[in-house]
Formats: sequence, structure tokens, C-alpha cells
Amino acid sequence: MFPLVVVSAPIALPAAPRRHWGRWLLLLLLGLVLVVGVGLMFFLDPWLRRTLEQQVTESSHGRYQLRIAELQTSLWRGNAVLRGIRLRTVAPSADSARLPAVRLALGHLRVSGIGLLALVRRREVPIDSITLDSLTLRLAALPRGGSKQPLHEQLPVPGIRVGALALRHVRVAYGPEKQPAVQLGEGAVVAQDIWLSAAGAADSARIGYAAAVAAQLRGAALRVPGHQLQLVRAMFSSRRRRMQLDSVLVHPNQAISNTRSPAVRVSLALPRLVLTGVDAAYFSRSRFRADTLRLQAPRLALTLPAQSPPTLVQMLKPYLRECRLNQLEVTEGQVRVAGLELAPAVANVQLSATSIQVLPRRASATDVLYARAWQINTGRATGTLDAPYYHVSWQKLRADSQTKQIQVAGALVVPTRSVEALARGKGHQAAHVTARLPEIRLSGFDFAAAANRQQLRASSVLVRNPRVSTRSDGRFPINPSYSVATPESLGRLPFGLTVERLRVEGATITMSYRSPRDPQPGIMSINRMGVELRNLTNDPRRMSAATPLVGEATGWLQNSCKGHLALRANLLDAHGRHTLTGNFGPTPLTILNSMIVPTRGIALRSGTVQSIRFQMQFDQTAARGTLWGQYSDLKLQLLNQKEKPGLLHRLETSVVNGIFIRDNNPRKPGQPLQPGKVNSARERRFSVFSLWRQGMVSGMLNGAGVPAPLAKKLSEAE
Repeated sequence: MFPLVVVSAPIALPAAPRRHWGRWLLLLLLGLVLVVGVGLMFFLDPWLRRTLEQQVTESSHGRYQLRIAELQTSLWRGNAVLRGIRLRTVAPSADSARLPAVRLALGHLRVSGIGLLALVRRREVPIDSITLDSLTLRLAALPRGGSKQPLHEQLPVPGIRVGALALRHVRVAYGPEKQPAVQLGEGAVVAQDIWLSAAGAADSARIGYAAAVAAQLRGAALRVPGHQLQLVRAMFSSRRRRMQLDSVLVHPNQAISNTRSPAVRVSLALPRLVLTGVDAAYFSRSRFRADTLRLQAPRLALTLPAQSPPTLVQMLKPYLRECRLNQLEVTEGQVRVAGLELAPAVANVQLSATSIQVLPRRASATDVLYARAWQINTGRATGTLDAPYYHVSWQKLRADSQTKQIQVAGALVVPTRSVEALARGKGHQAAHVTARLPEIRLSGFDFAAAANRQQLRASSVLVRNPRVSTRSDGRFPINPSYSVATPESLGRLPFGLTVERLRVEGATITMSYRSPRDPQPGIMSINRMGVELRNLTNDPRRMSAATPLVGEATGWLQNSCKGHLALRANLLDAHGRHTLTGNFGPTPLTILNSMIVPTRGIALRSGTVQSIRFQMQFDQTAARGTLWGQYSDLKLQLLNQKEKPGLLHRLETSVVNGIFIRDNNPRKPGQPLQPGKVNSARERRFSVFSLWRQGMVSGMLNGAGVPAPLAKKLSEAE
């Protein structure tokens, strides 16, 4: 038998009911998010738009009104887009100086990539980009009394960092409605990595919180006191360190003229200005530094103000603490300066300056108008001298402050009127001078002394092949004023003068004088003339009786008689004392007839000079000294008004030749030479050259036998 096995089956228990609250909670959260999302989509944007508009009205106390046509936000992406923004002034205000009239229209504003989490946590907020498009702004005046705190300290968060800021199609007008002071036609600005924070403000490489800035502008007009400025185009890039201005025009409200006004008047046409190597970060801290400034073909005209304008340092002081420029280049410039008697106008100016520094300190003695060195070349220049009677010009000029040289080519001085018209205009006799100076060269010129101390200092001055002619008319009264062509006048110049050596080579001087008795002028010339002056100065440390001006001159009188002169003069002697010695070689005396016949009514029929030498002393009262003249066969002829020897004149001539005139000096071979006494009173209305001539005439007449009193009187005749 088999054992009985009993198998019992498990008893099935009833299952517990499942709880689905988690699923419902998730569905509830999703529903809430959906409701919030739908609410934000439909209610957040309108709420934000109304809040912004209301905040502007409340904060301006009803002065301004803001309207936004459309506002869209995307919280997930951190974006905001505003369109049709309008801001305008709707009500008067007692505080209009702080809240001036404004009219603004902005077509499109987009803010992308806002760090909302950082904003909620009140940390530094990152923003990817901000774009403003089609901005038109009209501002009546600048607001006053704003906060003096830096911008980053006024933020509700520690900082804001914007990856890029772009302003496109920007138009701005500032000032009165009918005549705005500033108008910008259309501009665009792009700034990179703007960091509005304390760290961004302290970063010396940034430009107003931005790492880089680029801007373009087309069409601008600016009104400043007395002037209007127009600009066709401007471009700037801080990364390229370059700024370019095209077609800059400056117009004065009052025309350029010789009539001065309280302020300077400027007219400028500048086709192009290019500034390279500019450090914009320094400029944002009131400092200017750049490599090269190039000005192409500027045309500048200005009228100087009635009073001396402030220095460049004083003008820049409110705006810049320092100004440094490595190189300045000007090409094909034109300059005209009014308000000066000279009224210079210069064409084809080529200028280069290096190491320019305008600092809030006095320029050192080595600086030349704030620059280490200057080079300038010009074309034709014109001006007026003793306006309006003379016109002065040159063809070329070259100046180099490093080599200390100035070269002038083709200088010309010509009268603007005839001899009679010039004398009539001045009301007295006046020299009618024409001077042609093919070449003038200054060496060792002290540019710093000229620019900073108004002193003309040079080691040498060379004038080559000058041609000078003077004409005068004796029918007019004598100039009532003292002559300035005297040694003592050089000592009283209103500026410092020091020339170690002055040389004149190959000069020709022609003198013409129309006397009252004869319309035919008398003519005298000096040819192949050379002059050398040493120690030409009015510096008391260099000029004295022990160290006077010394000079020598050689030339040919009437191109026939060689002469030599030596001069010594203390230019600071108040009495004008100086000495002149010299000699003349062999010549027929008839060479003087071209001058003395029409002016004195005397002719030299014969006479030959073997030699003449003299020693004369001069001061403000007279000429004194001795003249030794060796001559033979001297015969005079007195003439009538028609320059002919009438019967009476023949008798007078016989008496003069027989009684007064010594035919030969010495009278016979082996006899001593009879010297002539030099004695002639000085007329201070005449130049020193007239006094020299008077001394020569008195000595020659007395040496020829004319009694000293009569010789003195004849030499002093006008």
C-alpha cells in the first residue's frame, strides 16, 4: 500500500486598492504651468507695457508720455522685443531745466539672452545683445542737475554685462526747433562687451565700460557761437584705432575780413581728416593719445580776434588733461590770415610735425609750438606791407626746425601805387621801393625763441643777387616824422634780434629822384655790391661800445668806380653814434652827371679821380670827419632850368671854376694833398644813408676848394 499524500492549495487574499495621487499632482502642476504660461502670454506683455508707460509718467510727474505699440517677451529664451516706441513731452514743468522737452521715436528694440535667474538672485545680469533700430531723437536742451554717481552705482543689481549693443539708423537733433544746435543725419554705433560694473569702470582698456566701439555717421550739422559746422561722413573704430572725417566745412556767421571782432572767425574746408593709432580708452579718461593725424588739402581762412586768444593749453584744459600726438601731416593746404597788417595768404602748404605734446604746463624752451620738430614747405605766398601801399610775396619757402634752416625763393616787394600816388597818399615824400630777392637763407635759426619768446635769432643770413630800386618825388613835403632807417632804431625794435652774420651777395641798387626843378629824374646805381654785417643784435648782453655792430660793403658806383665801406655802430647808443670809413678807386667824375644835372643844375665837364678815402663820425646832430680826394682837371658847369649853360651861367661858371674850385688836388706833383673837412648837420627826418651822403658831399666840396660854411650849406640842401 502507498502512503496517502495530501496537497493543500494556497488561499487567495483580496488585493489592496492602488493610489494615483502622484499622477494627479503632476497633471495639476502641468495645468498650473499651462495656466501661468497662457496667463503670461496673454497678460504679462500687456502688463509690462502698461507698467513701463505708467512709470515714465509718474517719474516725470506727467512731463513725459511713453507709448509702446507692441511688446513681446519670451521668458524661456530671455528675450524681449518692443516696437513703435514713442516718447514725447506733454505738459509744462516747473523743473524744465532738469526735464527738457524731448521727442523720441524708436522703431524696434530687441533685448536677447537676458539672465533672468541672475536678475531674480540680484546678481550681475548677463545680456547677449541689445539692438535699437530706427531711432529719432529731438532734444530741446541737455538735462541739468543729474546724479553725479557713476552709471554702474545707480543700477539695482551689482552689474550688467552686455555682449553687444547696436544702434542703427539713428537721427538726432538738439536745440531749438527751428534752429537746432546739433543735427545728425544718420548714424550707427556698435559696442562690444559692455560691462556696467565697478570692475568695468576700473578697467583702463575699456571705453566707457565697452571693450570696443565702432561708429559711422552720414550728414551732420553743428551750430556753435559764431560758426556753423557741417560734416558729410565720419567713421570710427576703436579696434582699428582709426577715425576718419570726410568733407568737413566750417562757416563763420560773419564774413572773413580785416575787421577784427571779439572772437576769432574761421572758415575751413577740409576734404579729409584721418586719425590713426588713436587710443580711445585714454580719451574716455580726458586724455588724448594718437599716432598720426593727416589733413588733406585743407583750405583755412581766419580773422584774428581783437584780443590775443588763450593758449592751446588753456583752451583744452576744461576737456583734456593731456594731448599727445606722434605725427601731424598736412598736404596741399591753403591758409589766409586776416586781421593783420600783413594779411598773409599761403598756398600749397606741406607740413609735418613730430612728437606734439600739449600738457598742463608751460612748454619747455626746446619745444616749438608744442612740437619736438617741424618741417614746412609752401608754394606762393602773398601779403601786404605798410598797407595799402606795398604788396609782398614769395614763390617758395622751406623751414626745418631740426636743421634750423629757412629758405625763401622768389621774394618780391612791389608798390601798389605810382610814385606820385604813393606820396600823395602818405601826404609827404616817400620812398617808392621795389625789391626782388631771388634767394634768402637763414641758418642756425632758433625756432623755439621765435615761437615762445618772440625773438629773431640766427647764426647767419644770406641774401643772394637782390635787385632793389628806389624812386622818390621832391615836389611833396618832407616826412614830418623821424626816420626809422637809423642804427638806433634797430636797437629799439619791439622784438629781440640777434644775427651773428648777415651777408648780401651780388646786389644791385638803383636810385631815382625827381627834383622840383626838372621832370627828368636823377639816376644813380650801385652794382656788384656785397655786404657783410657781424653782431647785428639789440641784446644788451651782446651789444655795447666794446662789442659793436661791424660791417663791410664793396660795390661799383655807376658800374664804373669801385668802393669800399667799413661801419662800426653801437645799436644801443641812445645818441646814434657810429663811424664810417672807406675809399673809392679811380673813375671819371662825369659818372655823377646822371644824378646831379637834373637834381642840382650842375654838370661836371671834366675831372678824374685817382682815389678818395674818408673817415666820418655820426650822431643824431651831425656828420663830422675828414675826406681826402686825389683828382685832376676838375671843371664844373652851372646850368639853367633847361639844363643848358646860358650866358649868365657861363659867367658864374667861370667865377666858380676860377675862384672856388681847385682844379687839381694836389695842385702840383709832390705837393701835399689838401683834405676836405666833413661837417653837415643832421636832419632826423632823413635816413642815415642821407646823412652819409651829406658827409661825403661836404667833404668833397671843401676838399675841392669850396669854403667850409658854403660846403656845409650845400650838403644840407634838400
